[in-house]
Amino acid sequence: MPNDPQRQNPQPGRDLQQAQPVLPGQRREPQAPQHPQHPQRYAEARAHRVMDRAADAVWREVRDFPALAAWHPGIASSTAHPGNPRVRDLVTTDGIRLTEALHAVDDTLMTLEYGFVAHPFPLTDYRARMEVRPEGDTRCSVTWTATFRPAEGDGAALAAQFEAGVFVVGLEALGARGRG
Repeated sequence: MPNDPQRQNPQPGRDLQQAQPVLPGQRREPQAPQHPQHPQRYAEARAHRVMDRAADAVWREVRDFPALAAWHPGIASSTAHPGNPRVRDLVTTDGIRLTEALHAVDDTLMTLEYGFVAHPFPLTDYRARMEVRPEGDTRCSVTWTATFRPAEGDGAALAAQFEAGVFVVGLEALGARGRG
């Protein structure tokens, strides 16, 4: 339903019950939702970084969903939503308020998926994924992706903003942690 207000701005935690679990050892690639009444117009933001840190150490930080502000310099505060630790409330350093819901976590594959619950951006169906991969004992790679449906246009400018202003900055800071 294109004009369903609850679909556009779901209640915190509402969609968590509908999320399909990822079983240990199973890999699930993010997929854009299907909208048979509308043409596929999804944009993707993506950043990747190899880090001189062990994958387990990086995963512990990424996995702590409410604690994004502990390592991301663009996030002034991040807290677990009252009554639901799978929902986080964020305030960026420039004052933007967001609420995000955790949809899936896989400790074996070191992946997590989340989406926007409340946000000011001209988009719908935002789904992000972070994936940590070992690169030997003391290195790892982290890939951060998001797909979304822009309100207008192809979403390339918004995707570039997420990539440069959120993902790359966050991955650089995450990679620098733990180094003296």
